[in-house]
Amino acid sequence: MSANLDAIAQHFVQTGFVVRDVAASEAWFQKVLGVPAWTRMENVSFDAGCSFRGQPADYAAHISIGYLRETQIELIEPIRGESPYSEFLESAGPGLHHLAFDVPDFGATLAAFRETGLEPFTAGAIGPGNQFAYFDCDSAEASVIEILGFDEATRNFMEQLKQQSATAMAE
Repeated sequence: MSANLDAIAQHFVQTGFVVRDVAASEAWFQKVLGVPAWTRMENVSFDAGCSFRGQPADYAAHISIGYLRETQIELIEPIRGESPYSEFLESAGPGLHHLAFDVPDFGATLAAFRETGLEPFTAGAIGPGNQFAYFDCDSAEASVIEILGFDEATRNFMEQLKQQSATAMAE
């Protein structure tokens, strides 16, 4: 196996859930699991520079980020277009969608996944300097794996959110 994939576990950052109602899901995760705070981004568009199932992407979602200690929880409510999220909601209902890894060398990790025979079913850019790719692991009876290539500004922003969450949990 590639060294890029051998070391992927140490870059685990996120558990992503597809939901029908992001506000209701925030409240549930807060009440039941103790996620203290959320940062919601509404109407996030995935279009220019993104693809879904080999076609140019044109979809949108409400996304909310919270932290359960060290683990980022991402809630995704699809709101427009065919997407990995609307597809999942239709086929499986709401629930765990993916595990995400913020890897130090996005290109090398993408190549390593391809060497194993896995091709991304959706991929693209999240603003300037940030990339993502989702890999369907159904053949292994596993959830989707997402790799992220965040720039330093985004990593710093996520660290700030984590620190705010830790402060809120301590209060």
